[in-house]
Amino acid sequence: MREEKLPRSDDFHFQCEVEVRFRDLDAMGHVNNAAYFTYFEVARTGYMKALGHCKDEDDLFKLYPFILLEVRCRFISAVGLAERLRVFLRTVFMGSKSFVFEYLITGKDDDRVVAVGRSIQVYYDYQKKCSLPIPDNFRVKIETFELAPK
Repeated sequence: MREEKLPRSDDFHFQCEVEVRFRDLDAMGHVNNAAYFTYFEVARTGYMKALGHCKDEDDLFKLYPFILLEVRCRFISAVGLAERLRVFLRTVFMGSKSFVFEYLITGKDDDRVVAVGRSIQVYYDYQKKCSLPIPDNFRVKIETFELAPK
């Protein structure tokens, strides 16, 4: 298997922190694989808020104008109870209807890489139940955010 180059935290404009909860652990005492997808979800929520996409957090259809098409995670290092993690997120591609997020999870105290991932989102109309082209205003928000100086 070809060795994949890992992203670096300073390549991201957005990050949030999560603390590992007891419920995140499996029988072996480390974070269960499914919990990483929740950490990605926490980051997506924070990212959308950071974009200023939706001022009304109660309107989930506006806060999340997309559905997940695919999500994957590569596990690098085990994580235990009460560890604090940093979850980084960036947009690495925007097509006509879909866009790709890349994730990096590191230990807060030691900066070790814990996991990396990607997800593909499709811009979506929940009322009509169909995909839509990404609106210009949404595209501009992401491009402006991602191209801003750090």
